[in-house]
Amino acid sequence: MAGVIFLFVAVGVCVVGFLLIWLRHRDRTTFTSSVDRFDAEMSALRPPSGGRRRRRNR
Repeated sequence: MAGVIFLFVAVGVCVVGFLLIWLRHRDRTTFTSSVDRFDAEMSALRPPSGGRRRRRNR
């Protein structure tokens, strides 16, 4: 019986440790974080302003 109690205590300590590490290192999210991430990706894809525009030959 002592072995089973030791096993439950060890598993409990592991679960609590895992939850603490996960909570500490997770990404902070706000209400608009997905919109901000999308805007950052779109600005990375946007061509630089002030450059010459190339014309297509048809």
